[in-house]
Amino acid sequence: MAVASEGAVTAARAMRNMLHHLDSTGIAEMLAETFPWTDVLPEEDRHRFATEFTRAFETAAELERWNVLAQTIREWRATAAVHADPELHRALSEPLEEDHGAVPPPGTEH
Repeated sequence: MAVASEGAVTAARAMRNMLHHLDSTGIAEMLAETFPWTDVLPEEDRHRFATEFTRAFETAAELERWNVLAQTIREWRATAAVHADPELHRALSEPLEEDHGAVPPPGTEH
């Protein structure tokens, strides 16, 4: 392992341990400073983001696969974008009125 990579993993493990000593409110507040888009998430979702961020960070640090954390951030940023657009949020939250039938498995064609 390269020295830079080893240093990054050591720093990641230290941060992971710090996150374990904070409650979800403290983590959510800390993350809001880094990711201001969390302000548009409902309170419950901000806490869920903090929990999922912490878990993804732990996983990424242990596996040295930072794409795990990047994916979590992308997904939550997309969720925040939906919450920021009232029309889109309403359209995606309302029950469907029509039945479009079964969804075929990926890779199959009609």
